[in-house]
Amino acid sequence: MDGQEIWDDFYRKQPRAWRGFKEVPNLGLPKNSKVLDTGCGNGKTCSCLIGLDFDVTGIDFSSCAIKSCSEIYGDKAVFVTGDCLDLPFSDSVFDGVYAVHITENFDDGGVRRFSSECFRVLKPGGKLFVRSFSPEDMRSDKPVRDGIRYVHRMPEEITALFSEFTVSESRLVEEKTKFGSLRSRSECILSKPL
Repeated sequence: MDGQEIWDDFYRKQPRAWRGFKEVPNLGLPKNSKVLDTGCGNGKTCSCLIGLDFDVTGIDFSSCAIKSCSEIYGDKAVFVTGDCLDLPFSDSVFDGVYAVHITENFDDGGVRRFSSECFRVLKPGGKLFVRSFSPEDMRSDKPVRDGIRYVHRMPEEITALFSEFTVSESRLVEEKTKFGSLRSRSECILSKPL
């Protein structure tokens, strides 16, 4: 199976697969800002963005994920089947882009290409939020799960791959689970220069 088939199969079997931490920062954007959720999956991040009163578009290359999002959220957001490495949007159309747990599925070259696409579709002054598991995360010992490849990165590795952007914030967030294992994620807020 290729990557798209693997993800389609994943969402076909478990359409509400991701349930964990879903909050994302507002990025200082006003209500009705046009935001893009890249790799939207089952819509967990879209749900939060809809709650922030943004004009939300979600994109994922899994048609099963997009179908599920469309059924769950109806006309509260727009959902598009497409490739996040070749975004089907015009230049400078979004105020914000959210990349929650998508960059860990790309090698460094893929992240650079993704960065270029995010830069292209963001308006000047637009904001980008990237969340990714770090190498310290409890899941980092399994670089391939269910046929899906994961690359865990520290915040400074992420910001280096998004070099066109200005770094507003870059941090490592760590939390112990009730079982004693460590959840660790890199979170970066980046800006497209004016």
